Amino acid sequence: MTQKQEAVNLILDKARALMDEVDVLIENKFYTSAISRAYYGCFHATRALLLTKDLTSKTHSGVIVLLHKHFVSENNFQHDKAAFLSKLMQERNDDDYSDFMIKDFSEIEAYIFPAKEYLQYVISYIQSQV
Repeated sequence: MTQKQEAVNLILDKARALMDEVDVLIENKFYTSAISRAYYGCFHATRALLLTKDLTSKTHSGVIVLLHKHFVSENNFQHDKAAFLSKLMQERNDDDYSDFMIKDFSEIEAYIFPAKEYLQYVISYIQSQV
């Protein structure tokens, strides 16, 4: 295994671990934190994907720009998956910086399953490129 493959796997392990935290947070009704962990799980999975092409970014929005530029437009990465990441990033920002707490699972339900799907999609995509 190359050093780059090891780095990709390490980042994917982090993404999986963050996504595993989501269910624990939901079970304990920490819904705002669950959105944050779901986003970061997807974000790190995307970072791993970018690394497969030796791409990195210092910003969250930069990760999304690189995803669109190098994967969505060139390699048939599903546009709706990339659009979801942007939507999840906006939700995480809104939740983290607003004065309100999410108090009901119904407010985050539309993000949780798609976030888990996104993570699996990215992992499968990376594996198909190896």
